[in-house]
Amino acid sequence: MILNIDRREEEEVKKLKGWIMVYGRRKTGKTYMLRKVFREAQYFMITRAGYVIHEEGGRYTYVNVKEAISRVGSLLDNGETVIIDEFQRLPEFLWEELALHHPKGKLIVSGSSLGMLSKVFDRRSPLLGLLSPLKLDIISYQDTIMALKNLVKTPRDAMMWGLIFRDPWVIPMLSIEADIITEICGKAYYLATSTHGLIGEVFEEEERTLTRVYDAILRLVGEGMWKPSEIAGVLASNNMITGGQATVIGMLERLVNMGLLEKIPLWKTRGARFYFKHRSPIASIIQYIDQKLNITENPNTNVGREIVMTAISREIQFSLGEMLAEYIGGKRAYAILPNGDIDIVVLDERRRTPIIGYEVKIGEMEVSEARKAIERIHEQGIPRAGLISVSAKPPKVPGSYEEIGPEEIIEIASKMRFKRSLGKSANSF
Repeated sequence: MILNIDRREEEEVKKLKGWIMVYGRRKTGKTYMLRKVFREAQYFMITRAGYVIHEEGGRYTYVNVKEAISRVGSLLDNGETVIIDEFQRLPEFLWEELALHHPKGKLIVSGSSLGMLSKVFDRRSPLLGLLSPLKLDIISYQDTIMALKNLVKTPRDAMMWGLIFRDPWVIPMLSIEADIITEICGKAYYLATSTHGLIGEVFEEEERTLTRVYDAILRLVGEGMWKPSEIAGVLASNNMITGGQATVIGMLERLVNMGLLEKIPLWKTRGARFYFKHRSPIASIIQYIDQKLNITENPNTNVGREIVMTAISREIQFSLGEMLAEYIGGKRAYAILPNGDIDIVVLDERRRTPIIGYEVKIGEMEVSEARKAIERIHEQGIPRAGLISVSAKPPKVPGSYEEIGPEEIIEIASKMRFKRSLGKSANSF
């Protein structure tokens, strides 16, 4: 399936003057976006084997790196636009030769290694100060929703598929004409092996090894274990680490920096400041299923609809929270409390005080559920409480500030698309 998603970053990269560096985790769509935005650019891709593929006018030539950089320099001197993909593979001794051509032409380098970023911006780097950096993360939830809203049957389908397609590598593997749960059930093994392969690629580009400890941490987080102390306990009991919680925190932070995990601030949650989870929704969903059913070891395992729905339900609140926090102009947070979690807490950026809390449900929300959720949110001192359902607009109950259904989510996504160019939030509370 070819799905054209207009990403916010396309406008950002167009506005950047001079030479540019686009970086981020593997398979986030860097190459696709750059070739879409800079259609007339000369394209060079550095292979793992060390040679360079030069694409020009639909023709491909294979050259060594020194010849490639010589070509790049000539093109820049003539005012051309040049893309160098997989820049982290270019030997550093050639960086000085590139720097000699600044500020002629427009050079765009793209790389999948965060280690590359630190090297380029090191005080000894010949490229320091010559490249404007742009990080390409997974696709924003509002962008995938907007791309899908006219291609699927219902607004609910746009929200469900939009969650999965935030990570673009999965797009060719799934069919939006099918039921999303059936698709994931039927292709869970292929998604699981692809996810593991992607993780291995990320480690390889960062010049690290996917050790048993890192793999175990990613799997435990996928299963839903988010506390460093609990992860450390499991690893220590299996004789995998000796450093305890401090060691695990350091490894979690490295995984966050590599773009594999994210940490969400916790509000009013005892014993922890951050909730660690997979950054990619599809990776989170598949790792959860794999941990429960071990599908990578047993390809013929029957994956039931219930476990897939559970995995999606625990994931969708985080993408909605990210989207709504940006819409409101606050900071996304999460609350794990003795009397029940608060799925989304949007905090004031400066004061770190809550603006609004939301209860999120994939299915339709009953009146009794809505009442209890609103009461629970207000009991924690949050001034405004809202309800969200992916299936239908929730009922209006006393104390509710707003009720958001799938149509309202699409409306918010649409507003964000038109307002984001103004450089401020799309809504004012």
